[in-house]
Amino acid sequence: MDIKYNKEKIEKVLKNVYELLKSPVSVFDQDFQFLVSYPPEGYLTDFCRMIRQSPERVEKCRQSDEESCALCKKTNRTFSYLCHAGIRETITPIRFEKTIIGYILFGEYRIEGRTKDVRAYAAENGMDADALQRAYDQLTILTEKQVAATCEILQSCILQFWLSDAILLKENELVERLKKFIDENLHEPLTAEDLCKNFFLNRQQLYAVFRESFHAPVKQYVLERKIARAKQLLSTTELSVTAVAERTGFTDYNNFIQRFKKITGSTPLQYRKRRK
Repeated sequence: MDIKYNKEKIEKVLKNVYELLKSPVSVFDQDFQFLVSYPPEGYLTDFCRMIRQSPERVEKCRQSDEESCALCKKTNRTFSYLCHAGIRETITPIRFEKTIIGYILFGEYRIEGRTKDVRAYAAENGMDADALQRAYDQLTILTEKQVAATCEILQSCILQFWLSDAILLKENELVERLKKFIDENLHEPLTAEDLCKNFFLNRQQLYAVFRESFHAPVKQYVLERKIARAKQLLSTTELSVTAVAERTGFTDYNNFIQRFKKITGSTPLQYRKRRK
């Protein structure tokens, strides 16, 4: 999927989340390529900075992250895990319709009531036990409920990303998806509200897309697609006019006749007879 990201706007949201968690938050694209984080890229808590002073431990961190990201991608669900050094991280997907378009990761925190034997870990890895313990004690402590609540907040922010233009499909991709959605749902009433809901757009964004790419208001474009489908059904099937009206989302038979005649210049029966 072709996506553009407004990193500045995303960073503002991440900053607010960070102020609540005091734990780093990052956003990745659908391929787990880094996009933006707060604090800025490269920031580590004192504990993680000490852990990553060894190339071997850096590799363990990388493997832990990759395995967890792969599991999140496979299940399409929020996933929390313990890294090799005993601290928690959580990954939650960013969804657009049924597609994952990116991931948010927050981490380097501890769970209340659960502790790691930091001194034993330090001894095993030749580290300063006192310094590592102090760094561990400074980590943010969250309850499981707080972690769950944070995920809910992030999921709410996901919608806000779309409504504030933080993440948008590039125009050509969005236009093609709108066309496909409309053509696949011509049997429904299809309002601007329906399109906004399904594409996480506000009315101003939707109207702008139709004005610039469809060169018609939403209602007019949808009506023209419905009549085009009706013409196809009248020309290629023996369906009754009533059935054709139903298959193109018209609940009022007379309204269908009027709309059809206004656009084509003839009634449905006249059109069918002329085509035959």
